[in-house]
Amino acid sequence: MATLACAVLTAVALGTAVPAMAAPAARSVAAAERASGRLPDLDPQILQRALSSAPDRVTGVLARVSGPDGRWAGTYGTGDIATGALVPVDGRFRLGSVTKTFIATVVLQLAAEHRVDLDQPVQRCLPNVLRGGYPPIPVRTLLNFTSSLPELTPDDLPTTPDGIVEHRFDDHPLAELVAKAVRHDRPFQEPGSMQVYGATGYYVAAMLVENLTGHTYQQEITNRILRPLNLRDTTAPETDTTIPGPHSHGYIAVPQPDGGTRLVDITEQNPGAGGMISTTADLDRFLTALFRGRLLPPAEQAELFTVPDVPYLGGSDSDPGHGRAYYGAGLMRATLPDGVTVWGKTGSTFGYTDGMFATRDLRRRLVYSFNPTNGGGNDLALVNRILSATFAS
Repeated sequence: MATLACAVLTAVALGTAVPAMAAPAARSVAAAERASGRLPDLDPQILQRALSSAPDRVTGVLARVSGPDGRWAGTYGTGDIATGALVPVDGRFRLGSVTKTFIATVVLQLAAEHRVDLDQPVQRCLPNVLRGGYPPIPVRTLLNFTSSLPELTPDDLPTTPDGIVEHRFDDHPLAELVAKAVRHDRPFQEPGSMQVYGATGYYVAAMLVENLTGHTYQQEITNRILRPLNLRDTTAPETDTTIPGPHSHGYIAVPQPDGGTRLVDITEQNPGAGGMISTTADLDRFLTALFRGRLLPPAEQAELFTVPDVPYLGGSDSDPGHGRAYYGAGLMRATLPDGVTVWGKTGSTFGYTDGMFATRDLRRRLVYSFNPTNGGGNDLALVNRILSATFAS
């Protein structure tokens, strides 16, 4: 397959919205990560109540808690509204922006192999991708959301429920998405000077992987991560529109002439729209291997947890960084109200929202997925309840 012609995650999948996360406490991140001792005991009733706290906004919820400080797995709701089947505890789901963590890992592996320098401008490897007049965009800034690259707008891709249903099988190659995005104004001028969450940097990072290896980024993820870790229930599809194995269906509420809505099944969609597919068990294994250094040498692994000391564009005291950056290379950092710091990533695409989080020492890990009926996006209240029930119950 040609380097610039593979299917890719849509703007919804790689997302431009800031992930939902509880506002951090005033306690410093360093102090929280030095904290020792057990986390609060898991309370199955609190966890189950958290999963069932948004019955009007989701059709199904799935969560898995692992680690030396407690284990639990639970589900809520319906996996298939047509048959009434329950949510399968081992069900697969679309990852959306969690795919970014896999892409970041592959780019860092290529850096460890001296095939790319994180400080070099991406224009050296992709000379015809960014329009003339762009300043040098260091590769590292693609991964930590400080590249200054602009994002797609609602005028570039369908965002209404009717439009999402009609166009869910459309293919959007990487080059097309980047070309549409760079027509817009950049959010700030100097790369590396500010941070703002977005998708375009990761479209370019995926293109960089393809240019350097001669393979699609999905193939590189499969060969470098999925097979070595034996993640048998995780796939990085390029053309298959289905979800193999047990899974909950994804839905979107489409407005009707009578003022009501109708749930439309959008489980099947272009894999570009949903990115990778996985399970809670496989994501837990991936996160554990990543944190333990099985996938990256020490210098490159440190990039995951290195948060630039720069302002977050549009940030405030209520966000995870208190107005400052809170992303490393493919991971986000947040300190919960009780002072516990977690690292991980959220993701969302049509009909599916998920996330994976863990304490740095892996003593407690969380992977969740739910099926929102609003087409995708993080549900702040639901995510915060699941996080609090896991790490602060």
